[in-house]
Amino acid sequence: MLKILFGDNALTKILDFFLENRFWDYTKTDVAREAEVSRVQLYRVWPILEKLRIVKPSRKIGATVLYKANTESPIFKKLSELALEIASKAHEETIKEEEKVAVPVEA
Repeated sequence: MLKILFGDNALTKILDFFLENRFWDYTKTDVAREAEVSRVQLYRVWPILEKLRIVKPSRKIGATVLYKANTESPIFKKLSELALEIASKAHEETIKEEEKVAVPVEA
């Protein structure tokens, strides 16, 4: 949902991914694939996500670190609220558009 406001860039795609998948953990490779960004793009923005504590390591499988959304982060909470508000407004607009094109049904 943040893409609607902030555009279709790597950081926004990754943020949207974690907002939609906040309860599970992922490798960086998984995040890049699912968010539809290149690994290069992911590695460019990842330090921002860690510095702001939007993501956090959750566990290790062998040498592989898995990460998840830091749902306790005040920034993540605000982003979540913003995404919800954007989704709500987008839904309202969709309903308004559907009402404009609705054809009355005769009984």
